[in-house]
Amino acid sequence: MSSRSSKRSAGTRTLQATACALLLTALLAQRGEAAGAPPALYTPAQAQQGHAVFERHCAVCHGRHLEGGVGPALTGGKFASVKAGFTVQQIFEFLSVDMPADAPGSLTARQYLELMAFLLQQNGYPAGKTTLTARIASGSTVALVYR
Repeated sequence: MSSRSSKRSAGTRTLQATACALLLTALLAQRGEAAGAPPALYTPAQAQQGHAVFERHCAVCHGRHLEGGVGPALTGGKFASVKAGFTVQQIFEFLSVDMPADAPGSLTARQYLELMAFLLQQNGYPAGKTTLTARIASGSTVALVYR
């Protein structure tokens, strides 16, 4: 094999490895599992308001510290695990349509967004400067995994 074809083969392998790495990174990002910090999808104020909404409407079933009771825990590995495979979109849609259990869909759109922000906060997602909107929450493929 000539030196020239050897260099070309090495270059091709490097290019293929780089392409595979980029493809894997894109696929993981699409699933919300890319390496690095989780995305900041809500503001601190939303999470704070969500805590108040949770205490008024959810704590009676899910426990004051989201530990579970009549309803399941809403934080930790049992709730937000890789195995469960939940996304922000799935949790938000369930929350806004089926909760609270005794009055499904009875909260305002803003209250559901605040609750989602609180759940994200309690599961280790950072707050940011961007307000969580219905469009963001209902379109988010970010995996909800306890951190």
